[in-house]
Amino acid sequence: MTARLRLFVAAIVVLPGAAALAEPRLRPGLWEETVTVKSDNAQANAAMAQMKERLAALPPEQRAAMEQMMASRGIGVVPGAPNTFRICLTQAQIDRGFRPEGNGRCTRANVNSSGNVTLFDFACKTERGNVTGHGRFTATGDSAFAVSTTAENTTANTTTHMDTDVAGRFVSGDCGTVKPAADVSR
Repeated sequence: MTARLRLFVAAIVVLPGAAALAEPRLRPGLWEETVTVKSDNAQANAAMAQMKERLAALPPEQRAAMEQMMASRGIGVVPGAPNTFRICLTQAQIDRGFRPEGNGRCTRANVNSSGNVTLFDFACKTERGNVTGHGRFTATGDSAFAVSTTAENTTANTTTHMDTDVAGRFVSGDCGTVKPAADVSR
C-alpha cells in the first residue's frame, strides 16, 4: 500500500471516529459508520476501489482473518456494505468530549457547539504528511449522528482535497469483538 493510500485510509477511518466524540452526548457501545469520501486525487480513488475489490475477492478464511485483524484495531467491517465500519466508543471517551486523544497527532480548534450541532477545525500529523480541515457534527439524539468534513491531505509531493460524509448509528451497548476506538492510535 502506498504512503498516500495509507494516509487516505487513515483519514477515512480515524476522522469519523474522532468526530463521533463531539457533544452532545452519544451512547457508549458499538456504532456503525457509513463513510463517503470524495477526493480530487484519481490515483487515490483508484487505489481505494482496487483495495475494496481485493478484499471482496479474498477466500473466506483470508477475509475473516483480515476482518479479525481490523476489528482488533477498532475497525469492524460490515460484510457486503462498502465503506461501512463499526467502532466501539467507551463511556470514558464520551466523557472526554471533543478533545483529541493524548497521542499528540491531532488537534482540534475553534470547537463551537450550539444545540445538536458542533463546528470544528482539525489538524493531524502523520509520518507521511498532514491533514487539515473543517467539520460539522450533527447529533440526532443519542443514537445517530452525521459528520461532514472538508480537508486537505498534504504530503511532500502533493496536496489532495477530500470531502467526507459520515452517517453514524448506534448498534448495541455491547461492542462484541470490536475493541474501543482509542486502541487504534496506540
